[in-house]
Amino acid sequence: MDGPEQAPNYNDDGFYFHETFVVWEIAFNEALSMQQNLGVVHLAGACLYRLREFDLILAKDIGITVYHIRNWAKENLATTNPDDHRYEGYIDFDYKVEKRADKIFVFKVDEPALETHTRSLEDVHLAGEGLIATERINPAASELWASTMSASFQFAQEIYGDSGDGDSPSTTLRRFLRSLLGTAEVQTCLNDIGFSVEGLKKRLSEPD
Repeated sequence: MDGPEQAPNYNDDGFYFHETFVVWEIAFNEALSMQQNLGVVHLAGACLYRLREFDLILAKDIGITVYHIRNWAKENLATTNPDDHRYEGYIDFDYKVEKRADKIFVFKVDEPALETHTRSLEDVHLAGEGLIATERINPAASELWASTMSASFQFAQEIYGDSGDGDSPSTTLRRFLRSLLGTAEVQTCLNDIGFSVEGLKKRLSEPD
């Protein structure tokens, strides 16, 4: 007689245990919290958030912080709020990263109103005010949310694919940020807040 079935792993793909997945999960939470479509600016902010943990010296040398990015996103990116109201809440988001047997989980802390489990691509919906807001979701807006989320997920997977087996999280974050510096939205963000894209590229170059 067969024994009890064991719960399958979430995914055997190494991506779900990698720093690039952590960055994507944090970016997802950032966009959801600020009621915005997930994009490259959120990925950049998530990279900067993680860089403080793995390479504080580099993070200080760069000068730009996750708070610069969050504030720019709050003021400049379109909202997914059905009433077209921009997010006006605090931006001091913090996260807990926990590695388990099946995957890495990212939890947003000090935010009791939000769910505490990690969401997959199939488990995401627009932030709203319960059933009333859900009924008012614009199909085109929902499609845009799904499209931008998928594009950012693919971006993170491509960075993962370019990472070597022995790469440290700091090396991965450098590569991730350098790739993001090539996107128009991140360049606009940096120019608006007074940072040189070329200067940041030099600071993020691979160490000798």
